[in-house]
Amino acid sequence: MLAGMFLVGNWVEEQIKQGVTANAAVSTALLLDSFVTPLAQELKETDTLTIGPVLALDDLLQNSSFADKVVGLRLWKPDGTVAYSDDLSLVGQKFEVSESLKQASVGEVVSEFNLLGLLDNVEGPEGGRPLLEIYSPIRAQWTGEVIAVIEIYEDATELAKTLSEARRNSWLVVGSVTVSMVLVLLTIVDAGSELIRRQRQSLEKAFTENKALLRRVERASGRSAELTEQQLRRVSADLHDGPAQLVSLAALRMGSLSLARDDMATQKEVAVISQALADAMQDIRDICNGLSLPEIEHQSLGQIIRSVVASHEARTGTRIQVCLEGEDLELAPPVKICLYRFLQEGLNNAFRHAKGQQVRIRVDVGNRKMLNASVENSLNEVGKSKTEKHSKSGPGIGLRGLRERIEALGGSFGFSQSKKKGARLTMRVDVGTRT
Repeated sequence: MLAGMFLVGNWVEEQIKQGVTANAAVSTALLLDSFVTPLAQELKETDTLTIGPVLALDDLLQNSSFADKVVGLRLWKPDGTVAYSDDLSLVGQKFEVSESLKQASVGEVVSEFNLLGLLDNVEGPEGGRPLLEIYSPIRAQWTGEVIAVIEIYEDATELAKTLSEARRNSWLVVGSVTVSMVLVLLTIVDAGSELIRRQRQSLEKAFTENKALLRRVERASGRSAELTEQQLRRVSADLHDGPAQLVSLAALRMGSLSLARDDMATQKEVAVISQALADAMQDIRDICNGLSLPEIEHQSLGQIIRSVVASHEARTGTRIQVCLEGEDLELAPPVKICLYRFLQEGLNNAFRHAKGQQVRIRVDVGNRKMLNASVENSLNEVGKSKTEKHSKSGPGIGLRGLRERIEALGGSFGFSQSKKKGARLTMRVDVGTRT
């Protein structure tokens, strides 16, 4: 805005200066032309004036009303010869043709304003005061041909005052308009800044509320997982105390029946029924073991992992490699349950599909804020193994249910599989606000 103000202000100032100077020059040139043109007609044939016109011009400059305004006057031939001058030493001399003289020789009125004095290198009126230098063509009376050029040096003190006042007024207007525009723009920018500030506060408030809601959802998901595990424990207890006891009683009664009856057919039938009851009892026990978790509420991270690994190794007869960092870290109950189910599901899948060979568990907690866990195996043999029957500890929650359980805690779940690298199951949960 300031750069534009200076640009426009300078342009307006220059236009005013040119307009005022041109008008003053034309007025003075027209006024003198009526006096000088009749006296300069003889310059059509000669290079200098005779004594009569010279005396008339001297009288015009000394005794008329022009004496106070016109401080110098010359008559030039178009070729640069001085035909008349108030300084007699210049008469008849020939100088280099100036640009102003060239323009006047073709019929134009040329003016130049200078606050300090003359604008050319030809000796003339004393400098140090504002002067208006005017070049005006003198034409032949009947043909209109330019026969000479009159150069006038006019005292421009009043003109300088007029230009100064016009300059001051123009800058005042331009400055006022610029300041007004700046104030308007500042008002607009301030209003926009205030709007942005309110919107930022609104977004920050909404963000804070969303984070609080997210924490509430995660806590609710954790409590839901705890309630689910408690329900599964009750179901396991009910299976153990109800159907399991009845099946055990039936098996005992069938055993005593086989002792009472000694015929081969009855004993064979009793043996089949007893085996079926034994298998049913084993399945119920497996279901109970899969539904109920060990008491992990008060266990540390290392204790939970060792509990899962020990249970799996005892059940399958395999060996598991464990890489653990942050063994003494205490986790929130929902995270403990999620980690237990994650490791349990990963080990069961590795045993089913990779025969439990080269299975590794990696668990670390970076800066005690982010829990990273993975179950991986190097082999990837798809198909049922011979020991798959013994690996059934329950239906499991499956990869889909495992993903939902982890994402409910705000974590991320990953699974990758290839023939060269085997399978890899990963989970990542933020525990910085849960421990």
